[in-house]
Amino acid sequence: MRLALFDLDDTLLDGDCSDRWNLWMIEQGWISDAETFMARADQMQRAYHAGKLKLEEYLAMTLAPLRGRRVKDVQKEVERFVAMHLQPRIFDQAWACLEAHRQAGDTLLLISASSRHLVEPVAMVLGIEHVLAVELSVERGVNEDARYTGQSEGIFSYRGGKVLRLKQWLTEQQLTPSHTTFYSDSRNDLPLLQYVDCPVAVNPDPVLAEVASVEGWRRLDWRAITPNRRFTA
Repeated sequence: MRLALFDLDDTLLDGDCSDRWNLWMIEQGWISDAETFMARADQMQRAYHAGKLKLEEYLAMTLAPLRGRRVKDVQKEVERFVAMHLQPRIFDQAWACLEAHRQAGDTLLLISASSRHLVEPVAMVLGIEHVLAVELSVERGVNEDARYTGQSEGIFSYRGGKVLRLKQWLTEQQLTPSHTTFYSDSRNDLPLLQYVDCPVAVNPDPVLAEVASVEGWRRLDWRAITPNRRFTA
C-alpha cells in the first residue's frame, strides 16, 4: 500500500481555514470582543509562521466560541462556510495532484493541525477518505444532544505530533505502507517531512524552502496560478 499524505492550509488550500473561520464566527456574532480576539489571533499566527506557536493556547481561544453549541448546528454553519470560503480556494493543481495519486492507486490521507470540524468537511469535498486533525471534546446531554465543550483532546496533529498520530493511525488500521509521500508548506511539518519516503514542499515558507533546497526535496509553487473558483453541488 502506497500512502499519500497532504497538509491542508496553504498546501491544498490557498490560505488558512482557521483564520477564515475566525472571521466567519465574528460575522455570525459568536465572538463579542472581535477586535481583541483578532489581535490575539494575528499575534498567534505570526508565532505559528515563526515556528513558536503554542497550539494549546490558540485552541483555547478559538474553540471557546463553540462552547455549549450543538454539534449539528455548528456543522451546518461549517458546511456553508466551506462552500462559500474554502472550496473556491482549493488550488487547481491540488485537484490534479490528488487525482494523479488516485489513478496510481495510492491511499490518500489529509493530516492537519487545524480542528476536525473544519478539516473533515474539506476532505469530503476533496474526496479524501482518511483524516487526522485536532480532535474536539464533545459532551452528550439528553436525547444524544451532543454539544462542544470548547476544548480539544488527544495528541495534537502538530509538529512531531503529526508523526505520532500517523503511527497511531497506521497501527489502528493495521497498515504498513510500502511508500509514503507528504506534501506541506510549513517548517512546522519538518518532523513528518523528514519521516516519510518522499517529502514535497508546496508553496514553502522560507525555512522549509531552504531545507528543501539543501536536501534536494521536490518543490511545487501552486500560487503561480489563480486558485480554483468552482463549486461542487
